[in-house]
Amino acid sequence: MAEVVHDVGVRVVIIESIPLVMGGLRSALEADGISVVAGTRDPQAGARAVREEQPEVVLVDLDLPGGAGIGLLQQLRRQNPAPQLIAMVSPDHDDDNLLLSTLIAGATGYLLKSTETADLLRTVRAVQRGYVTLGPRSGSELFVLLRRLAEVDETLPFPALTNRERDVLRLVSLGYGNRRIAQELFISEKTVRNYVSAILPKINVSNRLEAIVSARLNGLETTYPGTGPAAV
Repeated sequence: MAEVVHDVGVRVVIIESIPLVMGGLRSALEADGISVVAGTRDPQAGARAVREEQPEVVLVDLDLPGGAGIGLLQQLRRQNPAPQLIAMVSPDHDDDNLLLSTLIAGATGYLLKSTETADLLRTVRAVQRGYVTLGPRSGSELFVLLRRLAEVDETLPFPALTNRERDVLRLVSLGYGNRRIAQELFISEKTVRNYVSAILPKINVSNRLEAIVSARLNGLETTYPGTGPAAV
């Protein structure tokens, strides 16, 4: 019978908004010999813990209040040394666009919070060793997703945004209100509000004014998604 080999020395920080989920993750990891050096529900406290503890792996909740998960992934990716990042999401919020955004933001692991303990442990070990794990999607689904990822133009401002999100942000940067943006893009005002809420954490800002400033500093108000400078 083969001996079970634990990953001695693997150190993990957990940033998770739900205490029950936090406790379950900590218990599962520690029972398998993986050291949880910090756990918090606060994104900035989590970022500080990562700087201080320098773990190999960080579990990041994509359901953090205000949609802060994507922005936190981007922030952690810029730290030196940068840890391996695993994004976690509730099954209700899982979709391909979210998964694509997490990959662009720097995650190399993606887990549903309903995942089995064995899959959690397997994912932590895999990303710590440099592999990419993307959850329970089929091979054909992953092929399509990775083709989309390959088509992302990193030279555009804010590559973590989808083209439609970049459209919305460009119009925000021009000073348009939600009603005008809805008219321009032929969508509802509620949809515009949802887009804006999703955009803010992805570009590391907390309100609309900061989004306008950031977009203009990056030249977005004169750039259309995938087409270069706008025609005059």
